[in-house]
Amino acid sequence: MNTTTKKIGGFAAGVLLSAGLLTATLPTPDARAHGDEQHVTVTITDKGYSPSSIAVKGGKRVAMTFVSKGDGCGNSVTIPALKKSFTLKKGQKKNIAFTPKKGQTIAFACSMNMYKGKVVAK
Repeated sequence: MNTTTKKIGGFAAGVLLSAGLLTATLPTPDARAHGDEQHVTVTITDKGYSPSSIAVKGGKRVAMTFVSKGDGCGNSVTIPALKKSFTLKKGQKKNIAFTPKKGQTIAFACSMNMYKGKVVAK
């Protein structure tokens, strides 16, 4: 193996390592700004909530839509901090709105607490 091959191999390993690190540190999805509100859609499937972690700005109203695309327990959503709970059927949507405080995490889960998600206000 000559010096050029070693340099290229080391470079390729560095790129792969960097890519792995970047993948591990990707931020949670942010809510989309729309005027004075932040909008986010959570899709409910038989595998859980997507996205399951959402970053928002604290002190700014959040308009959140849950969309059911599954038939599992994820359709029964509880949000203890907001004192809200609801059940959807496949194909239904539910809109909620709230204004989180900076640093607040608002958790949501299915009725069996198997599937979980959260909104993190930064």
